[in-house]
Amino acid sequence: MLRRAALAALAAAALALAVAPAAHAAKGDCGQPTSTGTKPMVADCLYVLRSAVGIIPCEACVCDVNGSKTVTAADALQCLRKAVGLVVPLNCPACPGVTTTLVRTSTTSTSTTSTTTTIPVACRSNADCSKLPSGYRCNPNNGTCEKPCTRNSQCKDFFECNKTTQYCQPPALMY
Repeated sequence: MLRRAALAALAAAALALAVAPAAHAAKGDCGQPTSTGTKPMVADCLYVLRSAVGIIPCEACVCDVNGSKTVTAADALQCLRKAVGLVVPLNCPACPGVTTTLVRTSTTSTSTTSTTTTIPVACRSNADCSKLPSGYRCNPNNGTCEKPCTRNSQCKDFFECNKTTQYCQPPALMY
């Protein structure tokens, strides 16, 4: 019964906040995909719920607050409990860093070093994208480094290109 009431409260919060645009947190702390601070806000928990049902992407290191290795509605409920002031732990896995491969080839007269970076790279700010080729920037809507978009086909996971900001973002929800 308590679980059903908590899920109902989460659903009510989701409906109340459905019109609020989601933005990626500057810090991206565990349970805080849209805010910074000492604890998640209700909007963060709505973002976690949207991720759990596949509407928007969110890295496990931000949205898997119970450490189960998948983002589910249980994570959104745990987040909401923390947001309303209950003493509950948030146990997200560690965020992955930039993936690089260093290859060294040497001969007696020359040396070659190459670095390969796997994209997408998780980011919290444009500085996290600085090691990528020119033009990449941090998309606050999904927390990955990407080039500015000019059309929807350049976006993945059913995202749409915002022609003003040139960021890929989740489509507007219709209720």
